[in-house]
Amino acid sequence: MFFNNRKNVYIALVAILVIIAFLGGKSIGTGTVHKEVVKKTVVENLHYNDTLSVKGTKYAIDYSVLNALFLNENSMQFNVNLLNNVNVATIKVIAKDQDNNDLGINANASADTKSLLYTVNLNMNTTKISIFVYPLTPAMVKDTKLDINTIPFKTTTLDVKLLKQQQIQTLQN
Repeated sequence: MFFNNRKNVYIALVAILVIIAFLGGKSIGTGTVHKEVVKKTVVENLHYNDTLSVKGTKYAIDYSVLNALFLNENSMQFNVNLLNNVNVATIKVIAKDQDNNDLGINANASADTKSLLYTVNLNMNTTKISIFVYPLTPAMVKDTKLDINTIPFKTTTLDVKLLKQQQIQTLQN
């Protein structure tokens, strides 16, 4: 009996193998698949040359951080341009590195009260600089026990390598 139906049995086996190969073919026939996600890091200076607004109770100011210029490998200058000042006597500027360590910052003499010039002291390990700008009202300036953490602020983050590349390109042009 097996010999009489041998052709039918082989056709059925071939059909079953074709179906199994079709269903299992995707995992068998594709070889090794690596699903690695390659992260693209976008290097940018966050809020550099942008106008930022800081608003508090009965005071507000718009400002922008621009013209970052490396004087040497240990210091960088930048401007803070003040706009739309409402009841702000002065600003406090703090600079921190990528590890949240305070960087030395000095206010330089400026001919214009709307464009303030600052110098930040860097070290060789500094890769990012965060510049915090705090607006101070006349009452805050007089307060000797003022907690700076209670004041609204905005931050500008600068990538040191990107700024150096931009400065080199500007000098080459």
